[in-house]
Amino acid sequence: MSGTQAASDASKQKFDNNGQYSRDSILRYEKIFGDNYISTGGAETTDNLTGRLKGFLKPGVRVIDVGSGIGGAAFHLVEKYDAKVVGIDLAEEMIAVGHDRAKAAGMADKVEFILGDVLKTDFPEKFDLVWSRDAFMHIPDKAGLFAKLYSLLAPGGKIIITDYARGKTPGSPEFEAYIKKTGYSVIEPEQYGEVLEGAGFTDVVVDDATDTFVDILKREEKRLVDERQTFLGHFSEEDLNYLVDRWNMKIGFCKAGDMKWGIYLGTRPA
Repeated sequence: MSGTQAASDASKQKFDNNGQYSRDSILRYEKIFGDNYISTGGAETTDNLTGRLKGFLKPGVRVIDVGSGIGGAAFHLVEKYDAKVVGIDLAEEMIAVGHDRAKAAGMADKVEFILGDVLKTDFPEKFDLVWSRDAFMHIPDKAGLFAKLYSLLAPGGKIIITDYARGKTPGSPEFEAYIKKTGYSVIEPEQYGEVLEGAGFTDVVVDDATDTFVDILKREEKRLVDERQTFLGHFSEEDLNYLVDRWNMKIGFCKAGDMKWGIYLGTRPA
């Protein structure tokens, strides 16, 4: 199972999210998210999502992980459910680390990582599940995105994602400045549901999980501070302060009603 893409697309534009996805930054973020994860809640969120797919995740299930990061969820799906996973990500260093981790875990023949844009990539087979964690805030064209993801699914296939969202439009000046600086494109949770339905998905679930998000952020920040010396064995005081400040900033945005975090599910009708 493999995807094809225009090689020039990958080489012309190296996506590192303004330096956030350089190798050093990736490994720094991993210290707060957990081993092999670059997304909110790490393994805990993976367990949350797989718990919502009970009875669906069977041996051989074909999964495309969009914005696959360094492979944490993909490795779990292979190990726990004997899934066949294709991970795709725009960030070259994410893919490079994912390849290294797959090889180290003995999963190089079970997880395939592709550097590319899912909107511009064709796949020879349909998937049973589209999986994505905190990645779609990078894509402005939500309608085009979900139409493409719908086309990648086999009849009866499902989509399950988490993503950043906005709580109100417009948000505070501080939040809007944060969104502009990061280049994120965020919409309200209810709008996500409408876009999913507009793409053809049925049984759409919109779960405003902002309270869970805040709880996770608080625990991640506390763990980072509690394990300060371990972190400083690999990274700088500046790195530590950056993460602590950023996590507290997101907590503040959520408490002010500017920011939300959603979990979304949908099905392509059989």
